[in-house]
Amino acid sequence: MTIKNAPMQLWVHLGVTLSRNLLQLPESPELFEHLRQQMQQARLSGVDAVVLPISWRHVAPFAPEQASQASSWRPYCQLFTMARQLGLKVIPDLSLVARGMDDSRHMTLLPGWLWGHLQQQLPADEPRDTFSFLDQYGRDSVAVTSYWAHDYTRPLFAQFLQGFAEHLAEFADMVPHLVLSVGPEGEWRYPLLGHYASDGLLAHFPCFSQRALSQLRDTQLAYYGSLAAWQQAWHCEKQDLTANQVLKAQLIQIASALLEGTHGQAEQDVYRWYQASLTAYGQQLMLLAAEVFVGRWQGVSLGVRLPGRLPLLKGGDEHSAALIAGFATVAVDAAPGADDEHYQQLLAQLIPAAVRSRCRLLLTGAGVQQGEREPMLMTHWQSAAAALGLPLLAESDRRLALDDHPQWDHLINTVMHQGAYCGWAIRDLDILMGQEVGEARLRQLTRLRHGQGQVSRLNHREFRVMGPLHLKVANQRQLLSEAEWQQFADEVRQLRRMGVTAISTDLWWGLIEGRQSGVFDWSYYDRLVALLARHDMRWVPILSFHQAGGNVNDDFMQTIPLWLWGKLLETHPELDSVRDLQYVSETGDASMEYVSLWADQYVQPYYERFMTAFRDHFISRAGMIAEINVSLGPAGELRYPSYNAHDWGNYPNRGTLQCYSPLAEQDWQRYLRSRFSSLEALNYAFGTRYRTFAEIAMPVADNLFDNKEYVYSAWAREFLGWYHGALVAHGQRILQAALDIFAVGDWVRIPVGIKVPGIHWEISDPASPRVAEITAGLIRPHPTLGPTNQREYLQLLEQLVPSDCRQRVVVHFTCLEMINKDYEGYSRAADLVGWFADAAHELGISLMGENALAGELYGEQGWQQIANALRRTPGFGGITFLRMQNFFDENRTPRERLQWLINQFQ
Repeated sequence: MTIKNAPMQLWVHLGVTLSRNLLQLPESPELFEHLRQQMQQARLSGVDAVVLPISWRHVAPFAPEQASQASSWRPYCQLFTMARQLGLKVIPDLSLVARGMDDSRHMTLLPGWLWGHLQQQLPADEPRDTFSFLDQYGRDSVAVTSYWAHDYTRPLFAQFLQGFAEHLAEFADMVPHLVLSVGPEGEWRYPLLGHYASDGLLAHFPCFSQRALSQLRDTQLAYYGSLAAWQQAWHCEKQDLTANQVLKAQLIQIASALLEGTHGQAEQDVYRWYQASLTAYGQQLMLLAAEVFVGRWQGVSLGVRLPGRLPLLKGGDEHSAALIAGFATVAVDAAPGADDEHYQQLLAQLIPAAVRSRCRLLLTGAGVQQGEREPMLMTHWQSAAAALGLPLLAESDRRLALDDHPQWDHLINTVMHQGAYCGWAIRDLDILMGQEVGEARLRQLTRLRHGQGQVSRLNHREFRVMGPLHLKVANQRQLLSEAEWQQFADEVRQLRRMGVTAISTDLWWGLIEGRQSGVFDWSYYDRLVALLARHDMRWVPILSFHQAGGNVNDDFMQTIPLWLWGKLLETHPELDSVRDLQYVSETGDASMEYVSLWADQYVQPYYERFMTAFRDHFISRAGMIAEINVSLGPAGELRYPSYNAHDWGNYPNRGTLQCYSPLAEQDWQRYLRSRFSSLEALNYAFGTRYRTFAEIAMPVADNLFDNKEYVYSAWAREFLGWYHGALVAHGQRILQAALDIFAVGDWVRIPVGIKVPGIHWEISDPASPRVAEITAGLIRPHPTLGPTNQREYLQLLEQLVPSDCRQRVVVHFTCLEMINKDYEGYSRAADLVGWFADAAHELGISLMGENALAGELYGEQGWQQIANALRRTPGFGGITFLRMQNFFDENRTPRERLQWLINQFQ
């Protein structure tokens, strides 16, 4: 059977309550109807198959021969019939073990007769502990029979499997796969015997039964050829290793040494035997299944469940858990890559070549990540399965909560990004059905399951939150303490669980390089990023070349490096004063928030040096960076500070032009010289009488806007067109520099983002339409300018983002939460959002949204407006919410609505 090219599968476990009540199914119409409705809903939701636990105890509760009787299988036949009528396939999970031992609600035991029956078959000279796993203290397990007693248990297992194969044969065509649950919790591994404590599980090797010791002795004698050779290899020349008590004492020391990391000859010998016993047991059961499931069952794939995640031992030692489970590598001086080769060998031994072509494996623990990395076992099994061509299905842990977005993201991404996978097996139907979040999860998976992993995630949306300007703003003393770090960690954890995928944080230039030119202090951000990584939260660093403070709702003040002004004046004598480096408005006021674009030639090398220093410092964190955002102006946005507090500052107004510095005036005159071949040509075009270009002064701003001169006057349009073009050229320069700097190594895969503000007011003012966008520099005036879309933002993006870089650039646009309000500042925010989305779509540029202000987060209207923008086609690929603290104040509305919104787009 070849299954490698099978489509991506979506299987869902039937609820655990079914196992407890299955025997009532034939006589319980209510239970039958409830189950039928669940399964029908699952089929309509796109589920391919349901995973059905087949309990040995339910089939043969009182005697082994019951497994051969047709009446014992009646409830299962009824359930299979129901599934066939609904068009669902069934994945039988044949349990040769007890399950749910750590939770009585989910517990399914082995048949009550089993242990007594096995003891009756035991010859008088065999030890009474033959069928049990025992640790060095005599603790045992009732969940699974000893692998060293397989010659006794195999006939009983075969009887159970043959009963299923015979009495369910008519349903073989609707069974794509059979799972053999062969070890603890259905997984192929040794049990971790011990007791649960508050700080983890204290466990020991379960190989101290008399039967196990006897087989260890026989294995070593066969390997070394004589007792003397064995004693010499183990440095035990004076001890009779063939005596059980002596061998047990040695085994206790060896087990302790293995857990401590000592891998001498004795340790390697014991662990080789220990591992070989596990692989031999699993292989024998796979071969048994291949013998039983023939004929009508020949087209059904077979497999076991691999543990991708083990219970953490005391102290959180993942390697020790893998040792006791039977999987670890203990070779001395193992070569690089030996672990992957070792796990490949384990799988090759478990799945013999004779059955490999009809094998699929479940890998449990998918969706669960420990710390900043994937569990060790998960990584090894994935690599081994891929190398052997064995398809995997990612099986979620039953503790995986529906509202735990990080775990679901891991579950999805594990399958989508690893070539070994062919689908998911999700637990369980009781949780998924009947809950809005559960149904949304199923819809999310069914959208992704087609096309063998080549899936377009068109409905996927990113949900990000902007972090505090600086953590110390949470403290009225304005001092950063451990309390703020702990609060931030708690909030990050909660947001991640809700489904927020990344936190964006400003990297303040003045904070990092503020003390001395070329000296960078990343310590605050090192700790912040490590915290994000611990909580599986991605990071969007904003390389903030602007000032913090001075804008709406700013609660933190950080200037750009103060040494910069003097440094630039000192190294460039042609600059007369600091005003050459600043935006100077029509009122004569200057802004210190961001260095003027007309000084780019002087300051851009410092931007590039900062970007390079960031790149080199955070190379180890590149994998967790969702996007690098680059500041292009005040508040990080591509705009002039036309409505900032240093000028009029009253909303709404037309804003002030920011081009009255000496460098700006020189650029205006250079522009005219390049635009017109001669002064005569300029005078002819505009009806002017200038005698030299040098006498062309900056126009009086009011004259440009009175009586719509900016629309009707060619001279006004020329001036404001230069004003707009200068801003766009600045944005393009800085963006291109960032793209070039982050075009090496792992960085080349990370998108580069920029922000364009939604200047939504004064759009529909009949006296001065679109005037605020013009003073901010975003659009160029033209004779038909008005309150409609005439592709102004298409022209902006076309010039701003180089055509060969549009697949890598992400543009952020604000005011997604706002509606049109002609009655309030002539705002057309909702229209503006649509115009910008259309422009980005036409050019193939990725688009993210942002709310302009936090106020609308406390009411229903703003959330509905954001949802509309995200649903719109073409629309936005996600949103960054401003700002984190708004989701953790006394009013719970923002948090509740954020969860609602995320659930809409799972």
